[in-house]
Amino acid sequence: MNIEKIANSGALKTRPYVAGKSKKEVMQEFNLSSVIKMASNENPGGSSPLARKALEKIADQVHLYPDPVNRELRSKLAGRLSVSEDQITVGNGADGVIYNLGMAVIGQGDEIILPELTFAVYETIIRIMRGEPVFTRMDGLRIDLDHILDHIGNRTKAVFLCNPNNPTGDALPPAEVEEFLNRVPEHILCIVDEAYIDFTPQEYRPDTFGIFRRGKRNLFIIRTFSKIYGLAGLRIGYGVGDSGLVNLIHRVKPPFDVSIAAEYCALQALDDRDFYRETLQQIDKEKAYFYRELDSLGISYIPTYTNFLLIDVGDDTVEISKKLMKRGVIVRPMNGYGLPTSIRVTLGLHQENVAFFKALREVLNR
Repeated sequence: MNIEKIANSGALKTRPYVAGKSKKEVMQEFNLSSVIKMASNENPGGSSPLARKALEKIADQVHLYPDPVNRELRSKLAGRLSVSEDQITVGNGADGVIYNLGMAVIGQGDEIILPELTFAVYETIIRIMRGEPVFTRMDGLRIDLDHILDHIGNRTKAVFLCNPNNPTGDALPPAEVEEFLNRVPEHILCIVDEAYIDFTPQEYRPDTFGIFRRGKRNLFIIRTFSKIYGLAGLRIGYGVGDSGLVNLIHRVKPPFDVSIAAEYCALQALDDRDFYRETLQQIDKEKAYFYRELDSLGISYIPTYTNFLLIDVGDDTVEISKKLMKRGVIVRPMNGYGLPTSIRVTLGLHQENVAFFKALREVLNR
C-alpha cells in the first residue's frame, strides 16, 4: 500500500512524538538497579492523596462509560473560575484540549502564529489540519510579543501563547501579557496555554480569566491537571472560552475522551489545598537549591516560573543526556528545539536533585 496516496497531507508534514526512554528501559539498557526520571515535568511529590483515594473508590464504576460532556467537573470549575459551564470544555489532558480546539477552528491555509521556541504540540495540530504555522523570532530565549503582533495578517486565524513557556520556563510580565491580549484583533483567536501557571508567583500571573470575564471573547485559556495536581497519567485538562467556541469544540471532540477515573480524581484534586501548597513549597525550595548548585558550577540557566529548568551545559546535549542516563538520571535533551547544548530538567525531590548534580559533576568533570 502506498501510504502517501491515502494519507492526510497534513499528517505527512508532521513528525511522530518521540518520547524519552522510560525508567524501565534505562535500567535494562545500562544494567541499573534504580533510575531517576527528570525529563517530563511531572510532579515529584506524586499526586494528591484525595485523588488517590478517589481512584480506589471509582474502581467499581470503570465498566461504565463516562459523562461525555463532563458536567460535574465543568460545574465545579465554573464556580471556581466565575465563568459559566458552557464556557468550559474538558479534554484528554491539555494536549487533548489543543487537538479538539485545532479540529474545531483550523482550516486549510489558515495562518496560525506561534513563537519559534515553544510547546511542539501546537505545530503538530496546525499541520494535521493543513494550516500554516507562522513562527516568530524570540528575544533571546524570551517570547517577543511585539513580533507576534507584527505578523498578524489577513490570513491569520489564531495565535498561540504558552505562558510560562515550555521549554524555556520563562514567564512574561502580567502587564505585557494583558496589553498584548488587548491588542490582538477581536476576529483572531488568542490561545493562552497556562499549563504551568500554578508554579508562578501570584504577582507574576496575568489575570487571564478576569480579562475573559470582562469581555475578551476571542481569548481561549488552557490549563491542566497533569502538573501541580500530579494527574499526568490520567490525562485531563480543560479550556475556557466563548460559549459558541466551546459548542463548536464539542461538535468535533470525541464523546468519551476523558475517563470516569480522570474526571472523578480531578474533582477531588481541586479540593486538596494541602497537597497544592506543599507542592509549591517543595518546588520553591528545590528551585533555590538548583540555582545555588548551577551558580557554583558556572552553568548558565534561565530562571524558571515552572517546575523545570532549561540549562545550557555547554556541550552536545545528546551526549550529555546519554552519559547522565548511564548514571541513572533521565533528562530531556533540547537538540530537537534547536538548542544543541541545552537540557531541560524537572525539579525533583531533594535526594533526586542531589543525585542529578552528583552525576552532572561527573559528566562535566567538575
